[in-house]
Amino acid sequence: MIAGSYPVYAASQATGLLMFLATMSVWYFFHFNSTLGRLELAQAGILLIIGLSLLVQFHGDEFGILSGILYTCLLPSIALSLAILWTLQPADFERCMSVASVILCLFGITAIAVLGWPERRDIGGILQPNIFAVPLLTALIFSQFHAGRAGIIVRILCFAMVAVVSSRFALIGCITAVVLYEMTFDPLSPAKIPALVVALVTGIFFWPQIGDILALDDPTRGLSSGFSGRDDRWQLAFDAISDHPFGIGFKRSIGEESGHNGYLKTLLEFGVAGGGLLIFLIACIVIFAGVDAIKRAGKSRQQRRFDCARFAGLAALLFGAFFQPQVFSLGDTFGISFLLLLFKPAMNSVPAREPHLTTAELPLMSRARID
Repeated sequence: MIAGSYPVYAASQATGLLMFLATMSVWYFFHFNSTLGRLELAQAGILLIIGLSLLVQFHGDEFGILSGILYTCLLPSIALSLAILWTLQPADFERCMSVASVILCLFGITAIAVLGWPERRDIGGILQPNIFAVPLLTALIFSQFHAGRAGIIVRILCFAMVAVVSSRFALIGCITAVVLYEMTFDPLSPAKIPALVVALVTGIFFWPQIGDILALDDPTRGLSSGFSGRDDRWQLAFDAISDHPFGIGFKRSIGEESGHNGYLKTLLEFGVAGGGLLIFLIACIVIFAGVDAIKRAGKSRQQRRFDCARFAGLAALLFGAFFQPQVFSLGDTFGISFLLLLFKPAMNSVPAREPHLTTAELPLMSRARID
C-alpha cells in the first residue's frame, strides 16, 4: 500500500459499505428485526462480542479511534444485511449466488485478458496470486448453490485459474469445498465411485505436474518455510498478542503484526478471551452446518443443496483463514462471503413436495391408497 493512502482507502471502503447498508435498509428495513430474532445462539454471541469490543478501541490517535468504532459498528450491521439474503425465495437466492459466481469467475478471466498471463505466479507481473485466487475460490463455493452445467463450467474455470497461479491455500480450499459438497449432498450416487477411481489414477500418473503446481520443491514455499511459509510473521503476531492480551480493537492492526493469519489477527484485535471465544463460536457454527448438511428428512433437494454448499464453503474458508490476513473483513470477497455463509438465520424448512398429479391420475392414486 502506498504511504499515506490508508486514510483514503479506509474512507472509500467505509463509504461503499454505508451505501450498501443504506440500500439494504431501504428495501428490507422491516426484515432486520425478524432476521435478528432468528439468529442462532452462536451467531448472536459473535455479534455480542463484537459489540463489547468497542471498549478496547479507545487508544491511540483520534482517527484510529473513530475509524475503529465506525468499522466495529458496521460489522454487525453488514452481517445482518447479508443474513437477510437468506430470507429471499429459494429460487431468487439460488439465482443471486449463481450470478455472483459468474461475475467473480469473469473477474479472473478479465484480469488475465487485460494484465496478461502469469509471470512468476503474478498476473501480468502485477496482481499477487493469493489476491487473484480469493475471488475464484469464492466463485467456486457460490457456484455449488446452483444446479446445472453453468455451475460446473464455473468450477472448472476457477480451479484451472487458481492452479495457474499456484495459490496453494486456494487450491486446497477448492478441493475441500468440492469434496465435502459431493460427500454430503449425494454420497451414494453410482457415479461417485468411478469419479473417485479416475481422480486417484489421475493423481498417481500426474503427480509430478501436481507437485509443480503446489511448488512442493520450492524452498521458499515448501516445508522448509514452515506450514504456512509465514512463520516469521506469525511470531510477530504472537509477540503483539502477548503485549496486548485484552485486544487492540477491530481494524486496528495493520501490517506484519497481524501475522497474515485471520485467527491470530482475531486474537490480537479482540483479545485472547474475546478472540478465542469468537473462534470457538465460529467452529460451532461450522459443526452445526455440517449436521444440517447431513440431514435429509423433510427437505427438498434444493434445500439440501443449499445446506451442503454452505457447509462445504464454510469449511473451505475456515481453512483459508490460516492464510488470509483476517477472518472478519468488510472490504474483500473472502470476508464478505464468510459473513454471508456464517450468518444464515434459522429458517423454516419447506417439506419436499410430492410430484404434481394430473386429474386423470388422482383416481388411480386414491385407489392405490385404499388397496
